[in-house]
Amino acid sequence: MKKALLQACAVCIGATGAYAGGLDRSGQGVNILFEEGSVVQFRFSYTNPSVSGEQNGVSSGNVANSFFTPHLAYKHAFTDQLDFALIYDEPFGADVRYPSNYPLSINPTAAVGGRTDVLRAKADVDAITALLRYKFDGGFSAIGGIRAQRADANVAVPVVAGYEFESGAEIDFGYVVGVAWERPEIAARVALTYNSKITHKFDSTESINRVPPIPAALVTAQTQTEVVTPQSVNLDFQTGVAPNTLLFGSIRWVDWPQTVLAPPVYVGAANQNLVDYDDDTFTYSLGVGYKFSEEFSGAITAGYETSGDTTVSNLGPTDGFWSLGVGGTYSFEQAQLSGGIRYTDIGDATTTTGGQFSGNSAWSVGLQLTYFLQ
Repeated sequence: MKKALLQACAVCIGATGAYAGGLDRSGQGVNILFEEGSVVQFRFSYTNPSVSGEQNGVSSGNVANSFFTPHLAYKHAFTDQLDFALIYDEPFGADVRYPSNYPLSINPTAAVGGRTDVLRAKADVDAITALLRYKFDGGFSAIGGIRAQRADANVAVPVVAGYEFESGAEIDFGYVVGVAWERPEIAARVALTYNSKITHKFDSTESINRVPPIPAALVTAQTQTEVVTPQSVNLDFQTGVAPNTLLFGSIRWVDWPQTVLAPPVYVGAANQNLVDYDDDTFTYSLGVGYKFSEEFSGAITAGYETSGDTTVSNLGPTDGFWSLGVGGTYSFEQAQLSGGIRYTDIGDATTTTGGQFSGNSAWSVGLQLTYFLQ
């Protein structure tokens, strides 16, 4: 099975942006380790979501902003048995903003001088992962490495007396471990990887309006807030099923209940966490790739994420999805250029404050360039 076919499958499933869990962006894949020889890979994805709902008869409009997802990776083969990879990605992220007339955007102290803002949240998470893969006899291999992750966030909840949270940027560390099995003559491979949770302890600034006095005073506190990006498990598989045809897929589990954002001033004012999750998620994908010629290969894929039976946060008003994607790869000399597009139907959700979100979707496009150094 030629490398171009594998690239077409990869861009179809991984280069078209993610909307898993509402926050899951890159999928934390390690497929670069299985490229032949030494390679450099750049991938750039753009996702344009449309997420809207209503509460108390007031429409939210589209609250989800579009986002870019970059991915840069380098893989080096030290020996026939030992490979090294360095990966940059943005594993998680959020960017939502509600209109000023939405019920949760209205500060009850505004009439007495409280500040005005809108319900909004932005979180940026960047990661650099260094991996080693050692190959044993019989097609088995072991994977291990460390991940350095940088995170910061800014959230405003005007309905809670004009509350705002802003964190400093923190860098913390986690690890990756896994195993794989391959049978190259039939393009078969199974890889199981575990991504550890990473705990960030932010130096944060919280501010809120207090009444009395009048006009409302803006009180600011310097606090420490801990948040965890969750542990996850990826199972990736592929196999040749006919000449020039590859079946591929993945299962990803993410332990979202580990992720809790509970700044002390907010918890004291609202008597609840700013962000938390009741359910973990399973995300499934299955696809088929076909090599049309020595230069061109294509792939299609379908994806599905389970939905929960509980309410969700207003800062992530989605619950599950299904998706369809198509991708293709053109090979020339030592390089391959891949592109893909995916449509995602985002699941209906009910928020903790009674907001109803339905009929939502997202379009994603991705472009990937892979250059083989040897």
